[in-house]
Amino acid sequence: MEQKCIFCAIASKQIPASTIYEDEKVLAFLDINPLTEGHTLVIPKYHAENIFDISEKDLKHISTVAQGIANKMKEVLYAEGVDLFQASGQAADQQVPHFHLHIIPRKTGDQLGLHEWWTNRMQRSEPKKLNELAERLKTDSIGKVTEPVRKVRKPKEKKKSKDDVFWIKRAVQLT
Repeated sequence: MEQKCIFCAIASKQIPASTIYEDEKVLAFLDINPLTEGHTLVIPKYHAENIFDISEKDLKHISTVAQGIANKMKEVLYAEGVDLFQASGQAADQQVPHFHLHIIPRKTGDQLGLHEWWTNRMQRSEPKKLNELAERLKTDSIGKVTEPVRKVRKPKEKKKSKDDVFWIKRAVQLT
């Protein structure tokens, strides 16, 4: 168990949780701060910080468990749909450094507002840029990777606008 990891403590029964599913590999429990009734978290019982650390086999198992729980939500809570959400890494606003998949049951008119949140933050991409990015991201090795990929590429430096250049020159002249 990772020191001070709340989800490791929950998995090892040091902290109580409202468990809805458990097997030898995973634990699913109700979120203490739910977005909707039945909001559930599915975690591996061992410490894996994020999607880059969890094994492929265990990730598949968590997906299977999530599907089963979603079906149960449909049956018991009359959920019309579910949102699956997983944030990996600090840049993605991961709040607890232990892999966890959110299953959020949804009903028409539930006022959660995820669609509005999403559409307010969308950016329009040009087809040429999308095709270039698709070429860079293409892979045929999915399912063949056994070790987590840990390469981090430095983002390309943003080109300076005319205003940026003006203020940089101005700052240099003043010093």
